Amino acid sequence: MLLTYDDYKKFGGTLEEKKFLALEQDAEDLINPLINFYYETNSIDDDTDYYRVRLVKKAVYLQVRYTDDLGASTPYGMTEKDIKSVSIDGTSVSTGSSATDYADGGIYSLSIDYLYQSGLMFRGIPHA
Repeated sequence: MLLTYDDYKKFGGTLEEKKFLALEQDAEDLINPLINFYYETNSIDDDTDYYRVRLVKKAVYLQVRYTDDLGASTPYGMTEKDIKSVSIDGTSVSTGSSATDYADGGIYSLSIDYLYQSGLMFRGIPHA
């Protein structure tokens, strides 16, 4: 678990624990591939880089908040929420910009920014 319920509450989270646990797991499923599953083989609790740990936990927190606000926590569910136009028997439903416009592959863009700053998304040779 990248973000405990206690950490979630310290960031200002207000969800019930049961709902948080479900959304946190979905957030991990989206975030782990971006950080090369770093915390699958390394313990986030034993990581001595406090800054990196805080950034990753904040990214998970933001992802949990985003998916709760959106009402969907998987890329498929988010796609279903992104209705642009529907017309049935004279009834029309359409939306303009939606919350899914702020995501890439289901991951909230602000979460990606935090993960990028953690250094765990870097792939390649550093340059001087």
